[in-house]
Amino acid sequence: MQLSFRSLILGLRQLFNPKGLSELFMTNDVRTYLSKAAAILKSNINLIFLPAALGVLFYIPADADQPLSFTFFLPLLVLFIIMPLIYGQFIEIINTNRKISYIQIFNTHWFNFFVVSLCLGIPILVFNITGAISGSHSFRIDRILVVVIHILSIYIFPLVFLLKKRFTCIPLGIKCLLGNFSYSLPLVLLAAIPMILHLISFQPSDASASASPNFLLNYIFWLVSLIIDFIVFIAAALILKGKLLHSQ
Repeated sequence: MQLSFRSLILGLRQLFNPKGLSELFMTNDVRTYLSKAAAILKSNINLIFLPAALGVLFYIPADADQPLSFTFFLPLLVLFIIMPLIYGQFIEIINTNRKISYIQIFNTHWFNFFVVSLCLGIPILVFNITGAISGSHSFRIDRILVVVIHILSIYIFPLVFLLKKRFTCIPLGIKCLLGNFSYSLPLVLLAAIPMILHLISFQPSDASASASPNFLLNYIFWLVSLIIDFIVFIAAALILKGKLLHSQ
């Protein structure tokens, strides 16, 4: 059943009633939603084959004769285009138990996803520009900021797809997380894993490294991160749909 505009109003009313929102969320165990999310992902595992394959390009050893755009920026751009399409497909499966055309998903959700992603990236961009100008840029603080924003977005992006809205989803998503932090702690811990794996991954610097354990290990990190990312997204969407965004 599709979510109506009335669902948004009800959600925003709960936004300004943290006690009521907390009670609403605590009526079920988040582990149940994680199990359902894993089952949905397993039943539709083919949806993540393309991003899984693109992950190889991120860890291809650097070659002086090969433009960096081919091994990094190109797959990054492709992922930015296809990831919201896959998110949208999972939302359709949650809502209607069926898949729809990617063109329809793109027309409905992609711009919302782009705008919200841009808004969430502004603090990181401002921090990097300020640090570059002042000469006091801290890589450690930058990484911490990325992790914090990634965790804060646990409910934001599912809301973007469920409500088909943009700016209202940011404060509502943050409030859902902070108002129910202990309940959402399993999601928080899972969401932090991909960021930690990214921080400890190693980029090979020569061609011989492509056959080394580092290349394989990095790709395993990528696959694990991808799977966890989708499980967290699906679980958060299930929680929101089941506990907050009731269709009347």
